[in-house]
Amino acid sequence: MRSSFMGLTTLLRALQAQQTALDVTNQNIANANTDGYTRQEAKLVQTAPFAGTGFNRPAGGGLMLGTGVMVQEITRQRDAYVDQQLRAQIASQQKAQILSDGVQQVEAIFNEPSNYGLSSQMARFFNAWSELSNNPGSATARTQLQAQGQALASGFRDVAQQLDQYRSDQDSQIMSVVAEVNDVAVRIADLNLQIRKSVGNGDRPNDLMDARDRLVDQITKLSGATTREETDGSTTVNLGGRLLVSGSRANSITAELTPLASGKASHTLTWWPGSGNVEGSGGTLGGLLQMRDAIIPEKLTKINLLASTIVTQVNAQHAKGMGLGVYATMTTGTDFFDTQRSITTLQATGLGDVLTAGSITIGSTQINIDPSTKSLNDVLAQIATALGPGSTASIDDATGRIVLTYAAAGSPTIGADGDSSNFLQIVGLRGGSTTGSGTLTTTGAVAVPLVRASSMSLSPTVASDTQAIRASGRTLNAAGAYVSTGTGDNSNSLAINALSTTQMSALGSSTFDDYYASLIGELGVQSRQSLDMATTQKALVDHLTTRRESNSGVNLDEEAAQLIRFQRAYQAAARGITALDDLLTTVIDRMGRVGL
Repeated sequence: MRSSFMGLTTLLRALQAQQTALDVTNQNIANANTDGYTRQEAKLVQTAPFAGTGFNRPAGGGLMLGTGVMVQEITRQRDAYVDQQLRAQIASQQKAQILSDGVQQVEAIFNEPSNYGLSSQMARFFNAWSELSNNPGSATARTQLQAQGQALASGFRDVAQQLDQYRSDQDSQIMSVVAEVNDVAVRIADLNLQIRKSVGNGDRPNDLMDARDRLVDQITKLSGATTREETDGSTTVNLGGRLLVSGSRANSITAELTPLASGKASHTLTWWPGSGNVEGSGGTLGGLLQMRDAIIPEKLTKINLLASTIVTQVNAQHAKGMGLGVYATMTTGTDFFDTQRSITTLQATGLGDVLTAGSITIGSTQINIDPSTKSLNDVLAQIATALGPGSTASIDDATGRIVLTYAAAGSPTIGADGDSSNFLQIVGLRGGSTTGSGTLTTTGAVAVPLVRASSMSLSPTVASDTQAIRASGRTLNAAGAYVSTGTGDNSNSLAINALSTTQMSALGSSTFDDYYASLIGELGVQSRQSLDMATTQKALVDHLTTRRESNSGVNLDEEAAQLIRFQRAYQAAARGITALDDLLTTVIDRMGRVGL
């Protein structure tokens, strides 16, 4: 026989369940503005029914009375699929934004179009040669040309040095991001341990899961890591296909200082301790790495090549003329710009910004590339020796490209597998063209930037004496020596001025101005594309964020309605208890009093 107090117990459960639901609703309202909070919901379920026994049970059976309601669990309203999509797009959006900001900064460094950009400085430099051609003997015109030459060299140095400094800034930011990634990974692992223990005890640690999800969002944005939920409640974090966080264990990445060919150093991301490089990073880290290792070096290489071509061509033509005074007959010290020739160590040339030290292989010969001690001439001589007797390796003055000649019979492979330096690639020998039959000629695919823009300057002779500027032509005298054709001759200054409109093979058959305009145009396209990508990714992130918030966010209007709903249910249960109380009072206090 069931107890007379069964109804009270049923209603008590209702009071307790509605009170819990009210508490959960209050928690949602309290955290309506808490970043990363996930809306919670009390899941109400029926308790086990009671089957009547004894004389109260019908003969045919089938009488089972409900015993009330209970809160089975408090769940988080979270959509794992939307979370995965949102995190992937957040990483992509962050990388796109880093690239957009970075390219815009590079645009600011070039400062084009302006009266102070390289385009204007090149125009003023060659115009100064034109002005000098009007009066080759003018000290004023020569001083003006000297000043414009110094300004042009200064402009190249300024752009190159700022690019190099910006690359160093990216490297410093990478170190900061690496430290932050490691810190977040450790905190995720700690939360995994706490959550796994709670889940193992049958609890649902919603607040701990919210804290972990905030960290997962953060590490995804920082590094582009991917995550996976495990059955034990923990979250696994992968970076580039390798485990960053697994259960309560967090691996770490480190930024190892790696010397560059230029003599400076950069940080390489590796797994600690010494278990390979970090690959496939995205988010903030991926954007910074792409800026540091791809976009900025590409601009430096092009600026170096432009500076190198200007120096080489101006100096070559300058050497064909004569100056004033002692320079009217002097045939030494003919450079206008300080020449960084192929005898300069590799790290001091334009190759130093992108070269990787190591070794290359020509056939069975291994050639070490030590940028701090070897010049380009040293390496070319070793390549010629490796190619066999009678082989040559040199730089073509007109095109600026490396040219190799060697016998076809038994010719070794240029760039066999196992090369640890990118030398062959950056000088164009890997991917160059080969012609001929008996004797082969391999021409590099690109011009070699011998001059490093960050150290471009006038030659010491021209910088100290304007009479050393060779504006006039030259002729052979009776003794067979070169002498000036006269102070009024302007043929060489006109020839140098004509270089500004000459298509240069080293620049892909472009003039100096066209090549530079193409560089700036490409930069503008990159800026627009990166900005468009960042804008598109932001729209995707906003859309997915709205989807997440529609499910996981707190809507105060909905919560207010829930409060009323649970309040009314609580009041109804309380009213039921009052009714039962009256009934029991009647039974206990008044039954048996009839006839008294």
